[in-house]
Amino acid sequence: MPLEVSGLKLYNVDEVAEMLKSTKPTIRAYFREGKIKVQKITGRWYITEENLKKYLSGDYPILEKK
Repeated sequence: MPLEVSGLKLYNVDEVAEMLKSTKPTIRAYFREGKIKVQKITGRWYITEENLKKYLSGDYPILEKK
């Protein structure tokens, strides 16, 4: 169940992995690579519902590694 703060839904790594039928290490890699924009709140990584929708629709540019 997502964390809800002021009407904003926040999903943790476990929830995103389950929704995307993926693994937690893969989701964390997406975070590191910039494929999914996340926020660190009280020591845990969260993705907003809006950012998850952007990722699913392909609105996020994939960052190139230098």
